[in-house]
Amino acid sequence: MWTRFTFWLKNSVSVLHLATLVIFCLLLGSSFALGAFLGRSRNALPPNQAPWTQPMDDAVGPLPPRGRFGAIDSIQGNLIRIRDPRSGKTWNVRTRQDTVIEFGRHRRIPFDNLRVGQRIFVTGMPDESNAANEFDADFIGVVLGQPQRFVRPAMEPMWCWECAD
Repeated sequence: MWTRFTFWLKNSVSVLHLATLVIFCLLLGSSFALGAFLGRSRNALPPNQAPWTQPMDDAVGPLPPRGRFGAIDSIQGNLIRIRDPRSGKTWNVRTRQDTVIEFGRHRRIPFDNLRVGQRIFVTGMPDESNAANEFDADFIGVVLGQPQRFVRPAMEPMWCWECAD
């Protein structure tokens, strides 16, 4: 068997093939080494601090846009109060003239068509003075379809080692 392999190697594989294979392996290995080196040289976060818990630097700019889902609790002028159906938390959303309001897929509706009780998804910029629960809406989408029931995740079973059945 060894003689067959060496005979095949002599007759079928040229020096050019071997050189190409060696260069390809070296190129592949060096790309992995470069990736590992660059991955290690990045400034890593401390292990106990996730990126979303880091304090925001004011030099970065304004707060990023955010979105909220909830049912319309009340409408007063251009101010909408929405309530999260799961947690009961409320947010105040201000609309402007350029706020896009859609009902379904790419179907724009006027602000007057919004009704209390409708489920909506709102995206916008947080208000700098009261960023905790108030923001200016850029987009409001009315959620269509049946609301889905929230099912709590299953708890781990409690084992009673003293119990004997």
